[in-house]
Amino acid sequence: MYRTLTVLLIGIMSLAMSGCSSIPMQKTADYFENLYKRIGYKKEGNYRVIDVFYSTSREVVAKEDGTLKFKPKMGTGLTDGMLNVKIDPRIKIGKMLPQRFKHKGEIGIQEIQKLDNSEFMKKLSDAVNNSPHKSLLVLVFGFKDDFESVAIEAAYFAYMLDVNTPVLLFDWPGDQMVSIHGYHKAQKYAIESGPYLGELLGSVIRDVKPEKIWIHSSSMGCQVVCDAFENMYENSEFADPEAEIAHVFLAAPDVGEAEFDKRFKDQLAALSKGLTTYVASNDDALLMSGILNREKRLGRQNIKENLEQAEEAKDMLYLKSMEPDRIALVDVTPINKASYGHGYYLEDPAYFDDVYLRIFSDNSPKSRGLYLMKYKGDTDYWVLKN
Repeated sequence: MYRTLTVLLIGIMSLAMSGCSSIPMQKTADYFENLYKRIGYKKEGNYRVIDVFYSTSREVVAKEDGTLKFKPKMGTGLTDGMLNVKIDPRIKIGKMLPQRFKHKGEIGIQEIQKLDNSEFMKKLSDAVNNSPHKSLLVLVFGFKDDFESVAIEAAYFAYMLDVNTPVLLFDWPGDQMVSIHGYHKAQKYAIESGPYLGELLGSVIRDVKPEKIWIHSSSMGCQVVCDAFENMYENSEFADPEAEIAHVFLAAPDVGEAEFDKRFKDQLAALSKGLTTYVASNDDALLMSGILNREKRLGRQNIKENLEQAEEAKDMLYLKSMEPDRIALVDVTPINKASYGHGYYLEDPAYFDDVYLRIFSDNSPKSRGLYLMKYKGDTDYWVLKN
């Protein structure tokens, strides 16, 4: 009985974490087509073509026709390159996944190059140096997404965030079978991919030298980032008082609370100037993940209005107490209308607005859609509202 229930839960959770494919198609008003203008892109009719750098820890092989196949298993090293993705800004992300439109050639990867490491770093360096903020945005997504899916998600995220910066997608083989074994296999690959991301970030810091690096991770991709920071922290070059990363965003992190406390808090203090963690009390996908892992997940927190009486709030606020000036906690429950309460980081404009403002502001602006809640007068967190 337990195994049957668990299989059902993992099936539902995999749908929740697979790019929000159940979102209905909704056309937006025409003026939204030209709303996003800071990010660089090419126009093809109603479509946008966005350039993305990529680095992947999965095995990549050349097919007979010379095209690349990105396999759902670990490789022996990183494969780097560039690609461009065509998206339709008039519809939501769920309807842009490859299985919907790839056969029509309407959206998806248009061109892809594999580059050797020196050429990759040279092109990445040129892009960073030519950007107005001398910056780099690194994106890491989660469980159940194949390479083309995360490429589309990266282009869509970059478009919605609308920051004129080069984008580097770190891809890992999270596209595993919908089963208990598949979920735990993805976790294993996430942990194994962390050191690869850590090495990549180290090379970017040394060779590309961006003035600002922003890292946004979501769901099980947050596990990859945690292990990457652990890898970097072991390098004396980065374990110093100077923070190399401008800001880290963890959205709906599918990471155990105890594991985060043990393996990430010290690394955060050494490597990043700021961390924002987005949580929700209605994230059913992470509720299921907690059942499977038998450990509460960092991204699901049960917050009540009366914090003085909410024991659950203490679980959330322990994180804030570590580095109160550098850590922000944002409860997105009021805006979270995503499928299974999990994919808000690709769906809600209010979420993108908050990330954008945190990127460019040292302090939390009180004038936007947030309200501040206090816990015993000395610890606070933000709640994102419509």
